[in-house]
Amino acid sequence: MEEENIRDILKLILESIQGKEFIWRLEGSANLKIQGVDVSVADLDITTNNEGIEIFRSALKEFIVKYFFSRKIKGYSLVCDINSFEVEINSYGDRELDMFDKTKNMVWKGLQIPILPLNSAKKFYELINRKEKVDLISKYLS
Repeated sequence: MEEENIRDILKLILESIQGKEFIWRLEGSANLKIQGVDVSVADLDITTNNEGIEIFRSALKEFIVKYFFSRKIKGYSLVCDINSFEVEINSYGDRELDMFDKTKNMVWKGLQIPILPLNSAKKFYELINRKEKVDLISKYLS
């Protein structure tokens, strides 16, 4: 996924939820990419809470492909198809993984995006045993 595609999808999402105040953040490879990490992005991942999953479910209803409770994350997941790209929105049952207290806002290509800073993203990947991502992020922190 090119940066232009990421921006277009994030812009559409931001427009869909405009005026709604709730907790969410970008995560996964797109979160790393917009912070300057050289990583390929296959899909967009967003983390929110139970209130947020319902707001996204309503705001993005025309794009939803799947909505289900995931045993893996012990919470709800929404899978959307936006501009032929997958957007996965998760509400973790394990509150340690949501890391909302570490979320920061970042302006990227004119859009204000809630992100997980690299040092916190590294900790997230350590918690879920994704060593290759931990090693990659480490290169950008030193």
